[in-house]
Amino acid sequence: MFDLERILLFHLELTDKCNAACPMCGRTQPADRCRPDRAKVKNIELTLGDICKAFTPKICRRILQIDLCGGLGDPPAASQCLEICEYFVAQGVIVTLSTNGGLRNAKWWRQLGEIFRRNDSLVEFHIDGLEDTNHLYRVNTRFSKIMENARHYLDSGATGEWHFIVFRHNQHQVEEAVTLSRQLGFSNFKLIDTIRFGKEKRFEYQAPDGNIRCLEPSTMPAVDLRRNTGQPDVDVSATSYIENRDSLHVNGIKCKSAIQNRPYIVADGSVSACCWIQGSDDEKQMYLRASHRPENHNILQRPLEEILTEEPFISIYRSAWENGNNPVCIRKCGQMRRNVRLTL
Repeated sequence: MFDLERILLFHLELTDKCNAACPMCGRTQPADRCRPDRAKVKNIELTLGDICKAFTPKICRRILQIDLCGGLGDPPAASQCLEICEYFVAQGVIVTLSTNGGLRNAKWWRQLGEIFRRNDSLVEFHIDGLEDTNHLYRVNTRFSKIMENARHYLDSGATGEWHFIVFRHNQHQVEEAVTLSRQLGFSNFKLIDTIRFGKEKRFEYQAPDGNIRCLEPSTMPAVDLRRNTGQPDVDVSATSYIENRDSLHVNGIKCKSAIQNRPYIVADGSVSACCWIQGSDDEKQMYLRASHRPENHNILQRPLEEILTEEPFISIYRSAWENGNNPVCIRKCGQMRRNVRLTL
């Protein structure tokens, strides 16, 4: 699955801490005032020391890009996020940091911008609406604070993107948000159609104040919203480094992690094939077939290079794809049930 002789990408979760309480996020209990699910959230983080030990200069020379994007947490919530970003940039690694933008102060964001502009690293600000709507999904965030942080980051000359999940309650604000993003200096504006509604057409949650609220999907797909702004139907936005390797296409499954050579590392140090399979029953089956425990694959315990060249990453995943008995892989990389992202 992973090849240390090829260029590497990494998906890295620095922490499971977050200031927001997004109802559809895996860390949130939507029926209990959007409180954190303590069965999942441990308030842990990786330190600069952990990162330097795992991501040595030797392995960093093989890394093109690292995506700091939490499955449960927001990267700036990690106490040494800034120092970790500086370390990676100093090693020549491009960093993409994904955030709701609501943490830290103006000085911190300007410092991050000064670091990121050295090698075209960027921040994805996930802002789902404007002053009157963003908080309906990004619960516990303040739009004014996010705008202040974004302005100071962008004023440094660094690159930033505005990512916008389209719901029924904010679909009418897309054009206004695009205009605002251009005024602020964002390089791209990306619309996202979320698949988290599943077959349902509504998602009820209890807000922190105790009131019951309801999210509904947009009545217009992102592709139609983009067409209304005069954009072409084909998304020609730049993407991360991807090799077209037909040898990695197995039984209809085009594994994103294998094709991009992109492992996932969780805030507790665990190494996984990707964020979709991490912690799932499918992953547990992979380790049972490998005859060892997933705890053995942790950057806090063992060298990253050794972990990536052991089972189940060598042949067990591929065998599961050939036999069609890995439902997560079939759903995500076979049937391509993923969020749709379109650039404006």
